[in-house]
Amino acid sequence: MAEPVLLEVRERRSRFGRAVKWAFWVFQPLMLLLTLGTCAAVTPYVAGPDPEVALGAGMFGAMAIGTLWTLWPLGTLVLGVMLLLTRGRKRLIPVPPEPGAMPAPAAPRRAGSVPQTGSRP
Repeated sequence: MAEPVLLEVRERRSRFGRAVKWAFWVFQPLMLLLTLGTCAAVTPYVAGPDPEVALGAGMFGAMAIGTLWTLWPLGTLVLGVMLLLTRGRKRLIPVPPEPGAMPAPAAPRRAGSVPQTGSRP
């Protein structure tokens, strides 16, 4: 008798797993917006006439961008690992029959939980 065809499927993520997935995808544009926002906020002061203000704004901008460029990859790595760890488990399920198809006859059941091997006595 032919063995049934099995599909490999994943279960749904848990509530915590879905929260981690959302946190991962919200974190990416947030970091991009913070980086671009820092550049936009610092540029008028750097281009200003006072050299001391320009130097201070440049130093602040460099520190802010450096911090963001450190946090972005680290946060992506941590959230990405958590994203992988919170995936649903893999399951093997039989292929559902096509609509209108005749169901296959059930195989006779044997005693025990382990299939018999070898010849029958």
